[in-house]
Amino acid sequence: MTTVEDADKRVTVRDINKSFVQKGIFITLPLAENFIVKGMDILEKQHYPGGIKLLLRVKFVDDKEIEHSDLFYCEGRMEKEKRPAPPPAAPLKLNLLPTRSQGTFTDEQEARDYIKMAITHLLQEKGYSPGESTDADLYFEQEGKGFLVNLEVKCDEKAEERAKRLVELRRKKGSTHDYAIVIPAFQESLGIPLRLQERWIARLQDYLSVQRIGVFAVDNIDPNRIYPFTIYPKARGVMQYFVRMSSQWSLVRSRYVQDRVKKETT
Repeated sequence: MTTVEDADKRVTVRDINKSFVQKGIFITLPLAENFIVKGMDILEKQHYPGGIKLLLRVKFVDDKEIEHSDLFYCEGRMEKEKRPAPPPAAPLKLNLLPTRSQGTFTDEQEARDYIKMAITHLLQEKGYSPGESTDADLYFEQEGKGFLVNLEVKCDEKAEERAKRLVELRRKKGSTHDYAIVIPAFQESLGIPLRLQERWIARLQDYLSVQRIGVFAVDNIDPNRIYPFTIYPKARGVMQYFVRMSSQWSLVRSRYVQDRVKKETT
């Protein structure tokens, strides 16, 4: 690999040494700084922690105008390249709904109103317009493609039946639309222990994923956070949202369990 080869510009050993320093490589050619370098090849390069070793073939002219070509082994400290910081990730949502002061619900209607507000706000922000349909609890549309949503506040037999209705609805209406059942992330205040909720999800997860039915859980405190348990919607904006949210569920669940244990032991 040729590092220097310029017939029109007189490059000195001093210039080469400065160039190395500018690149974070602290080595110097073992030649007088006023010698002219006519060409330089890096024959071998070896990195090690904090430094670098180079085998160089240098063509140079000495102060008597005599041209030489010689090999030099150089070793020195090397600074890590400072890469620019990545741009901050775009926010999941531009307009945020207010958070709740507690993660429990007084009754099923409160929970239902809450998850309805959360999924409606998300889909409208991602470009969907609300519409009317007798096939599902909520209907949204974007560029002629529908998004049909059923709301259930407890993972029980009724919720399973309504999820399966979405499967039948997809067979009837086709795969160009998106279908999902939306639930609260934690349902213990409504009578469904976390172990039963997770058992319900685990039992239906593969089936609903194959049938392309989303299961989305709204965070009990922050309605701006909705976690996907099966598939992602097809529309790019809302799909990106759920892709980023999918990695956060395990942490949220762990914190919830830890907080519950603390309350039970105090």
